[in-house]
Amino acid sequence: MTDSGGSHKRRQKLKGRLSVDRCAILELIVQLCSDNATHFEKLAQSGANGYNERMPVVQTVLQTAIETLKGNIKKLQEVAPKYDYDEKTPGNGYRSLICICDTTLLHVVSLQKAVFEQRGYLIFRISHFCKELEAYATVIDYLNKSIPLCLETEKNMRGSLFPPLDGNYETYQEILRVMEKLDSSVFFGRPIGFQFSPSINKIFRIIGVVLATYSLSWEKGHGAIGSLINTGRFFLSPEQRAERIIKVTKEADIDFCKGFWNLSELSNNMPKFFCPNMALNELREIPLAGAIPMEGKNGEMVMVPEPSAHTGPRPVQYRILSTVHRQNMSSSALSTTHPPSKYLVLHCHGGGYVATSSKSHETYLRQWAKALNCPVVSVEYSLAPENPFPRPTEEVLFAYSWIINNPAAVGWTGEKIVMVGDSAGGNLIMSVNIRLVQLNIKRQPDGLVLCYTPFLFQYLPSPSRMLSVMDPLLHMGVVLRCVAAYTGAYGAQINNNKLRKSRNSIGGTDMYASHRSLQEYVNEVQKTRVDFSGGSQSIVSLVQKSHDNGGFAKTNGNSYYKKETKTEIEIVKKTEEVEKDGCESEDDALETTSIASVQVDADPFHIQLNHTLHDDDLISFLSHHPITKDAMSHTPDISEDDIELLDSPIELGLEATENLVIEEEHEENKSGDEVSTPSTESIPEVHTTKRPRLLQMLSSVTSRESRDNSQTAPSTPSQQPKPLTHSNSMNGFNPPVHKRSLSQSLADTAASTAAYALDNLQDWFERPPKEKQKLDRTVSRKDEGDILEEVLEEDEQPSHLLELVSAGTVPRDPLISPMYADNDTICQLPPCYFMACHMDPLLDDTISFAGKLRDAGGKVMSVDLLSSVPHGFLNFTLISPECKKSGQVCIGRLKEALGIIEE
Repeated sequence: MTDSGGSHKRRQKLKGRLSVDRCAILELIVQLCSDNATHFEKLAQSGANGYNERMPVVQTVLQTAIETLKGNIKKLQEVAPKYDYDEKTPGNGYRSLICICDTTLLHVVSLQKAVFEQRGYLIFRISHFCKELEAYATVIDYLNKSIPLCLETEKNMRGSLFPPLDGNYETYQEILRVMEKLDSSVFFGRPIGFQFSPSINKIFRIIGVVLATYSLSWEKGHGAIGSLINTGRFFLSPEQRAERIIKVTKEADIDFCKGFWNLSELSNNMPKFFCPNMALNELREIPLAGAIPMEGKNGEMVMVPEPSAHTGPRPVQYRILSTVHRQNMSSSALSTTHPPSKYLVLHCHGGGYVATSSKSHETYLRQWAKALNCPVVSVEYSLAPENPFPRPTEEVLFAYSWIINNPAAVGWTGEKIVMVGDSAGGNLIMSVNIRLVQLNIKRQPDGLVLCYTPFLFQYLPSPSRMLSVMDPLLHMGVVLRCVAAYTGAYGAQINNNKLRKSRNSIGGTDMYASHRSLQEYVNEVQKTRVDFSGGSQSIVSLVQKSHDNGGFAKTNGNSYYKKETKTEIEIVKKTEEVEKDGCESEDDALETTSIASVQVDADPFHIQLNHTLHDDDLISFLSHHPITKDAMSHTPDISEDDIELLDSPIELGLEATENLVIEEEHEENKSGDEVSTPSTESIPEVHTTKRPRLLQMLSSVTSRESRDNSQTAPSTPSQQPKPLTHSNSMNGFNPPVHKRSLSQSLADTAASTAAYALDNLQDWFERPPKEKQKLDRTVSRKDEGDILEEVLEEDEQPSHLLELVSAGTVPRDPLISPMYADNDTICQLPPCYFMACHMDPLLDDTISFAGKLRDAGGKVMSVDLLSSVPHGFLNFTLISPECKKSGQVCIGRLKEALGIIEE
């Protein structure tokens, strides 16, 4: 396989936990900024090009912003521990913001490292690196403005992650207005998805281009083909893509949100090719035959009525999946070969109550049916805004009652049943179970598995919900529209002429003129034939074969270029070939060569790197640099002994360091303790701290012919050609350089040349009519004054999002938002298994409700907080190794809830 610089190396899982002192990273960034600024200031004097002038500016901006960010991180660390679920489960919105800051810092280090190492090359991508650094400078600027808002709000939270639920919400809408005024477009440009694992980052880049392109089809003058022809600029210009995404997420109506979210419906045929085969996969109807009787806790009979809210009575649909035919479940002649299952999974899909279906969630439903060896039933409940609350609750409650009374129809004995829901589906199954308690129905599910669920289904600020401004799938504007649609407020608001007249267009054209679903849009494209031979259209069609910076191997030290494009089939095959023992294969490693992902941890002083995702080049750089070499520490997992701590240094040659081969050792009496020393600029003459073997390997870049015990940074091997006019002036530090064969060097040169050509094309494409300052967001900031007052002093602009919220009051109903349920009710709920993601805007919902349930005496069986994966990760299990691993955690909880004992 090929790394960022073209060298071939084997990437292995980094077992245990690798961390680096945050202060050392901050100090390293400041030094890199200073050194790179000095270098480009000298070039700017010669008048080489405009980027030589912009580089010193962004370096200065970064140095100032980093110092402010350091103070904000310290303040977040002071409040974060108070809001954890418990000491063993560190995680809440404040910790997520710290994680975002740490991830940003590592991205900046990786970029600055690449600039430092490559700035003297004959072909140096100065425009690319300058724009990347400017983007992350803007990210840090946004964090420095938004974090104080979050901390200021925390003072009024009364020890909760949310405002007082019994108070007046109008004052907190002011926070929404302030957040809306902050420019968050940068999160949908170059850094889109930077907070997630590299495989998710790729998915979000594609989603970003699709969202921007699809939005054009809703304007007058842009047909399906017209929007595709304009797709090239979203590939080539992340900034234009970001501007478009922000515009559409703020101004599009609920029909657009539904159309885009139904993107997953286009992949309905994928599960049959890449997922376990099903003996039965049918969409069925529950016949309407009057109310269904259910036994009450006191022996009385409770009648569950037919669903009728809003659109009248009609049959409830459900999808049933099973790997085998079971008795009475189907008409197949083979149905008698398998008896009914003791277990049943009843599922409700997500989609914000407005989009998707059981078919679009079939990917993981098939996996569940195979792993659990039992039928899986997914309710096809009606969607808003045509069928708002309480219609979905009525339908799922009716379906549950019918299944309890007719277990044989779904191949079940009637013994164990677990309800599971993701996102809005989790909210729905909680609503149904609260209703079961209210109706005093005796038969409850044996467990509830709640995946990234909104338990407060209206938009109130919390630390994690601030992440919605940077989440492509769960943006604040989309969340508000889902709230309005499900609670019935959208129907009133759609007739609000004030909103429609002030915000009824994108780019000055009527966006409501041609509503159509994404499926209709794709069908139109498929039916239209266009000759792309010659002219500008052929260029666009060529560009469409890759996405942002796609098709080129990334240069050494950079984390943002795509490798050779893989087909969807290849990606799926590689995902399925993950080694069963939990170690990543080489193919998986190929998908994770980006920056190391950061894990949420209770340690306030160190940045915790994800043990399965790491950038070898970056770790090698940090392990050698005088500032960070002694600030890194590794703690192996107790159950894993592949990496041991040694009493004495282990000296390995260049080949061992390059390949990161971790040999198994069976020696006894090896120390398992490690001392993490603070970062210092000086390098001690004698190093006595016990260091993990991985770091020793990284620190022992020496030739086989001459090995010594020197603690100084290694010099560049003589076999490696030195770059032209390269000036590494950081106190004489030279980064480690890997050997490369002639063919590898030629491949690197070709890739760099192609990427350089793409940069020039991108510059030409983005060139404005008049040259203007590209650092508008970063150089026009104010360093003094309260941020809240500063934003409020700006000219008042009509807030279409706030108008949407203000159009109607969201009911404080526990069946809509379980957070409103009283303790006497929730303590009667079935055992609950919670799953959430650290980078999910809905994280605080899970933490808050799980804590409320525990304090009320309810049954909280587990709270799993997952790193590096986004909201909705279950839908990405086929194309992301990290999502697949998280999906296995969900399967484990389902087995636990069902009481399935592994043989």
